[in-house]
This record gives sequence, C-alpha cells and structure tokens, in this order.
Amino acid sequence: MIATLLALVAAGQATSTKEARPAAAAATTNQQRFDAASAAVEAGRCVDAVAAFEALEGTPASKRNPLLGAAVDVRKGRCLVRLARTVEGVTAIRRGLPALEAKGESFAGDVSSGHLAIGDAAASRLDYDESIKEYQAAAAAVKGSARIVPLLRLSQVTMFDHDGRALAAADEARGLAVQDTGYGKKDLAIVQSQYARVLLNEGRFPEAYTVLKDSLAKRGGLTTTVSSADVATRSDLAIAALLNKRADDARLYLAYTGAGRMQDAPFGRAAVMAAPACGEGGLTPADMAIVEFSIEKDGRVAGVYPIYATGGRRAAIAFAGAVQGWSWRTDTVAKIPAFFRYATRVELRCSKALQSNGIMAPLSEAAQSWFVDKLGPAPWDDLSDAAALPLQRAEFDRARAAGDQARIARAALALYVNGVVDQEEGAPLLDAAVAAAAAAGATAPVRNLLAVFKASAQSTNEYRGNLRALLTQPGFAADALSANTVRLLLAAPREKSSPPPDAAALQAAVADDPSLAPTDPLRIAALLGQANVLAAKGDLAGAQKAFGRTGLTGEQCAQLGLSPARRSTGSQSSGYPMAARALGFEGWVMAEADVTPDGRTAAQRATISYPPFVFDDAAVGVAKIVRFSSSFRPEGALACEGVRMPIIFSLDQ
Repeated sequence: MIATLLALVAAGQATSTKEARPAAAAATTNQQRFDAASAAVEAGRCVDAVAAFEALEGTPASKRNPLLGAAVDVRKGRCLVRLARTVEGVTAIRRGLPALEAKGESFAGDVSSGHLAIGDAAASRLDYDESIKEYQAAAAAVKGSARIVPLLRLSQVTMFDHDGRALAAADEARGLAVQDTGYGKKDLAIVQSQYARVLLNEGRFPEAYTVLKDSLAKRGGLTTTVSSADVATRSDLAIAALLNKRADDARLYLAYTGAGRMQDAPFGRAAVMAAPACGEGGLTPADMAIVEFSIEKDGRVAGVYPIYATGGRRAAIAFAGAVQGWSWRTDTVAKIPAFFRYATRVELRCSKALQSNGIMAPLSEAAQSWFVDKLGPAPWDDLSDAAALPLQRAEFDRARAAGDQARIARAALALYVNGVVDQEEGAPLLDAAVAAAAAAGATAPVRNLLAVFKASAQSTNEYRGNLRALLTQPGFAADALSANTVRLLLAAPREKSSPPPDAAALQAAVADDPSLAPTDPLRIAALLGQANVLAAKGDLAGAQKAFGRTGLTGEQCAQLGLSPARRSTGSQSSGYPMAARALGFEGWVMAEADVTPDGRTAAQRATISYPPFVFDDAAVGVAKIVRFSSSFRPEGALACEGVRMPIIFSLDQ
C-alpha cells in the first residue's frame, strides 16, 4: 500500500514556514487526486484512472518527488495494459518499479501488481517465457493470500510444460485460499478449478473430475442463474467428463453453460477463421485443444487462453495463436449477446489444407513486393483483419489528404481484401486503388491484380468474359505472370460450373510458356489442370504424361491449392445427433477431408468445433457424403489433402 502522499510530497518541499503552508495544501489536493485515480484502477475504470494520473503527472509535486512519480507510473501502467496500450503500459511500469522495489514491503502490493500486469501483457502475446518470469516476481513480492492470483496465473502459463511448476503453483494457491477465511465457497471453487485444469493437462482425469465436481457443488450446482465463473466451471467439468468417457454427462454440463443456442448463432459467422496448419508448433493431426477467448465490439479477438491441449506448450501456443488471427464483422458481433462474447470456447485441431491464396498467390506477392520496395512494410502486416482495419483506414485518410498515391493504393487494396470491411465499400475502394496505382506508376502486377479483382466481382459468365477481355489488353499480354494467372483462372471450374471448352488450350499455354521455370507454381497448376481434363476425356496416357511433368509425388496437391470443385453437399439434418437435439444444442464445425481422384472424401475430421465435442462425429458423417469433381492422380494417390467444409447444425433445418 502506498504511504500517505502528503508526507512524500512534503519531504521534497522547502523548509521555511511561509513556504510550508501552501505546499501542505497542494499535497492534500494531490493526495485526493491520487486516491481517486487509484480507486478508479481498482474499480476497473481505466479510462478515468489514466486521465486522472496524467493530470497528476503534470503537477510540480509529482515532478519533484521520484517516489510519487514511480507510484503513478506503476498504477497508470497497469491500466494502460488493460486498455491494450501495452507498450506504453509496460514501459511505464518498468520505469516505476525500481523505486518502489527499493522501499521494500511498503510498496509490495504495487510491485506485485506491476509484475502481474507485465506478465499479463506477455501472456496476451503468447510469450510464456516472459510471463513466467513476471508472474514469479509478482508472487515473490508478497506473502500469504496476496500470492494466490500470481500463483494461479503462473500455473496457467506453465501447465503445458509438464515439469511440476504448474501443479506446485496451483496447489499452493489452493492451500492459501483454504486457509483464508475471507475466501467464500464460490471463490474457493474458482481457485480449485484452475488446479483441476492443471490436473487435466497432466492426464490425471479422474482426480480433475472429482475436484471439478466439488467446485460445481461449491458454486451451487446446476442452477439456471449463472455467472461467467459458473460457466467456466461447468465447461471445465464437461471437458473432464468427456476425457473420463462420460459423454452424456459432458453434454449435460455443457448444456448448462448456455453454449450452442440460437442467440449466439452469429458467433459462427466469422469473417476470418482458420485452424493452425499441421506442422506449426509441432502440431500433428492427432493433437487437439480447447481454447477460450473473447470477441471485442470491433471484431478483434482478445483474452486468448488455451484451457486444455495435447502436444505440450508449443502446440498450445500454436492453437492459441491461430485464434488470435480470427476476426468478426461489427454487425455480426452486435448480434452476439455480450455474455457469450466475453468468454467462448472452441475445440481445435490442425489443418492439412495448404495455407495459400491459390492461383492468385504469385501475382499478389509480386504486387505486394512493389509496395514494400516503395513504402516499406505495412504497419498492419502481422495483425488480424479486425485489428488492422483502423490502421488501414487511417493510412487511407492521411494519404488522400496528402495526395500520396502509392499509399492510397496500398491502403485501398488492403481494405478491399480485408474480410471485415462491408461489401458495399468494395467497389469504391477498388476504384480508388486502380486510380491511385496508375497515378503512382505502379508496376504491371499491381495494376493487373486490381484489374483481376474487378473482373472477379461478377457471375461466372460475366467473370470469364471480363477475364478474356483482360487477355487482349497490352498490359496483360506483356506481363507473363499476369497473363498466365488469368489463363488459369479462366480454365478452372468455378462454383458448380464446368471448365470452359478451351480449358486445355489455356492450360497448355501456361504449361509450355518458356519464361516459366520447371517448378514455377503456375506451370505446375497448369499441368495438373491438363491432367484432369485429359483424364475426363479418357486419355489416361496423356493425363499420366502431364502429371509426370509436375514433379509432384502422388500424395501432393498443387502448391497453388488447386482443389477439386464441390459438386454436392451432405445433409446436416439427417445426421443431427439425437442427444444434441434433445438438449437443444445448435452449432457449427469446420470439417476437413482428403479428396480421392473420383471426388469422394477420405480421412474426414473436425478442425474447429463450437460447442466443443457436440457435433464432431455428425460433421464427419456429413463430410463423408460430400462429393467433388474428379481429378487425375496416379493409382492410389489422393487428389488433394485438407479440403475445408463449413457445416452448420441448426434445429430449424
């Protein structure tokens, strides 16, 4: 606890009687300001707290007294971290901590809270090594029950390491909570639930189930009135029940979380949502995780926290990192009740699908290279679409005001492809990008990429007509990358339409282009397309020859992700789980399957599921009856791995 600031400020004042009186009055005012700002921190009113602390920082007393300034830095920094102004917050806390640490126990609470906030900032960016160090420092700074929160946080970021640290920290926190008479039964339930999560991740499923059953009892059982803590306990218990092979109990506990109801159906309509790639973080198709997160009003994901994961820390972080990249449109977010946005859980497995932009990828990369060479990396490159949106809009507005055509083009293009931007904005943004790129003297790949985007925003017949018109333009004919990209787009099946009659000729023009290297992804895509067309005509020898020129093994799909076109979809209603229907569950699954040359699916699996566990088997059943277009591959090989299939389960179907 901070000592009385009146004494701190007075210590820096002049000693004459005439000067002391006004100084004391000023110190009292500063004390009141500090107390009000500190109260705002504890009440969670961080916007008010930051404003109050900033006003205090401007006073002469704060500037003269280093200890007061340090206290302000740490408390204000905690709120800056909560407000996602992380760099500012961590910088302020680190600036203030040394002075407070030098004062010993008098400032122990602030020292602990400061380290805790830095640890939270590190955990939010999935830097578990840094967060472990800070949580350990937060726990070391205090004694008794004050250690409970940092110990619990420490257990959260170490429970995938399987080295005993998480269990020791959670067990100590549980023991301290039991000894503290100020902890009621419901509070104790929260503490011991984290202990149970550690047990789950250690594979001690029966023990975890017993602890969580006790937590449920301490929180009043399966009542219909719930808080976020009740939901967390019941969701944990559902995981434990499933891992203990109590599937019916798992569904019952999950039903009492409120997940899987029509009111949160918009949750499934994310603008950007993908599972992590298999291989990332050492992920294998057998690994899975339950990840908790919240959705902000602007569509960003926050508070990402892996609850249970196989595969250790690297796998847990890979799953959590994928969720951090998800985004929702603001109009979709507005339809999701705040209670469900605050803490939602999904089940995840890795994806075998190729992580590329398909045939357009080489042209897109060439266009982006021009922007990087001219302007440097974009400030939003590593952000999710929702997090990038305000930066893209800001650059667009600034660039228009300054007449900076290259930046106008970059920002307009980024906004056009941003998944959370309204479709109504698309055409004006694309027009702005086209005009600015021409004015900036952009390279052919930039101008042609934009032209392809304009042609693509049409029905299949108009789309192909527009693409053919592009091939007649000198700007395309003179640029092999652009022309070959358009030829492959023309030759590819679109939606449920077949390839055009001249598909083979279009593909041959790309496959035989002497300007392309033997391993160029456009050449390989063309050869695969040729093999498919020839096989469909019964020319298996010609198909085998075309495929042989790709240099691919039989199990590889094209580097460009030339996936077969879907010809039919399965029926969700026929496979709706009876237990889920009885409990009123609705939900969705991002299923994935390999595709055989005859268009059937194999190795069907669920990669993203909401609610966890409920619809996995049903989604696999639906994926089994989906059919795709035929492809040529050598005998026994797959046409493609990891084709994605979103499947929605609604009681109204």
